[in-house]
Amino acid sequence: MTRSRSLLVALAVVAAVAARVPRLRYPLSPDEAGFLTVGGGWNSAGPYLYGEHWVDRPPLLITIFRLAEATGGMVSLRVIGLLAAGMSVWLASRVARSLAGPAAAVPAAFAAALLFSTPVVANGRVDGELLAAPFVLAGMWAAVSALHPDLTIRSASLRAALSGAAGAGAILVKQNFVDVVVFVGVAGLAALIRHQLGWVRARALILGFLGGIVGAGLVIVLWSWNRGTSPAELFEAMYPFRLQAAEAINHDSPRVLDRRENLRWAAFLGGAIPVTLAALPLLWKRPRPTTWALFAVIGYGGVSVAAGGSAWLHYLVQLSGPVAVVAGIAVVSFGPRGRWVLRSVLAAVLVAALVAAWVERDVEPPAKRAEVGAAIAAVAEPNDGIVVFPFGVNIAYATGLDTRYPYLWLLPALVRDNDLERLAATIESDDAPTWIVLTATPSSWPGYGFSGPTDLLDDRYAEVTELCGRPLYLLRGAARDTPVDPCGTG
Repeated sequence: MTRSRSLLVALAVVAAVAARVPRLRYPLSPDEAGFLTVGGGWNSAGPYLYGEHWVDRPPLLITIFRLAEATGGMVSLRVIGLLAAGMSVWLASRVARSLAGPAAAVPAAFAAALLFSTPVVANGRVDGELLAAPFVLAGMWAAVSALHPDLTIRSASLRAALSGAAGAGAILVKQNFVDVVVFVGVAGLAALIRHQLGWVRARALILGFLGGIVGAGLVIVLWSWNRGTSPAELFEAMYPFRLQAAEAINHDSPRVLDRRENLRWAAFLGGAIPVTLAALPLLWKRPRPTTWALFAVIGYGGVSVAAGGSAWLHYLVQLSGPVAVVAGIAVVSFGPRGRWVLRSVLAAVLVAALVAAWVERDVEPPAKRAEVGAAIAAVAEPNDGIVVFPFGVNIAYATGLDTRYPYLWLLPALVRDNDLERLAATIESDDAPTWIVLTATPSSWPGYGFSGPTDLLDDRYAEVTELCGRPLYLLRGAARDTPVDPCGTG
């Protein structure tokens, strides 16, 4: 690749990173705060999947958040997000270059910078989707390299093993990210059917890929097991629980319906759907196994996004890498009219991103939960504990206090503590939390699907105030000053 192209790819990486810098200190989302809490507390074996807490996520994700919490918390996490975004852009350019030559690297890099950074989808936050993306793109790059006919079988097998290891990394960050497996399976099968890959070489590649994915997976799982996270419980959390959670979601609730509508709009305005449609002629203009594999990955990603019951916008990050790669390939494969259509679509996505950034410029950051936590921290004592129920772990994280209830999100609590026995045991224990914040009043708990009693707090707790409309309870007998309501409503 020429020096000018390398500089342009570097510019795209810088653009993707720079787009996230203004949000380095943006208030933590519930997921970010929750994973930091789980990661920070995963020091040794405990009664739950990750020590004192339980969450339906793989251990590599929790390890990354543990690293972030150990090195500064929020800002460290956002810096890791910058690195993941920049690496994803660079890797997208490498995949496109390996498939369609050096000319495809630059458009793929700029498409990736746009798709990974648009406020319509990304919003500057660090979730499993962003952290898994570099593993997916690295796995695809290694897989494409392994299929090169000029390589010796040994070299090809090594690259296949690297692809498998990257694929395992993606799955152990976000369990539905089996994109590398889909890519390798479709590309390999198509190459066999078209007699572009012999059986002897195919067997070596399959063994290499399986060795990589199983080997890397075993290392992470065994390391986690050594820390008290058993493989059986981990599997239950990653897959069977997700099926239970899907059943527990009220798919007809106004909030879920609104999020689904927003997700559909974001799939268009964020570029995933229009860029894919604009690049679709690659299927017949460039009918190769790797082309079909790329679109299979995008198709799988679309199904994965649609199947996510909660319909969060960051689900769309799963599509950003593969869509950017096909965009880069399409730019160098299409004629003038096709290139014009694709560039027009990307320009429209850029305009949508700029408009979204302009609108968000005047929107006050959702800092109230962090302010509520800070208000409690101002009057709490070091050994105090807290529970925020049934959701809103970013409030608990902002207090800096121990979180005494193992389920930090609504869905785990709804599925695993539906009768509220665990919450009752926490409240009645000798180590009961000093503070309890309710983000939903007890009378509304049945509406969320809980079947347990709604008077759990009556005996041991007294409501002392409301913080931004959220009732705050204090353990009876604990003498603490009343926190100042940051919203001025108490």
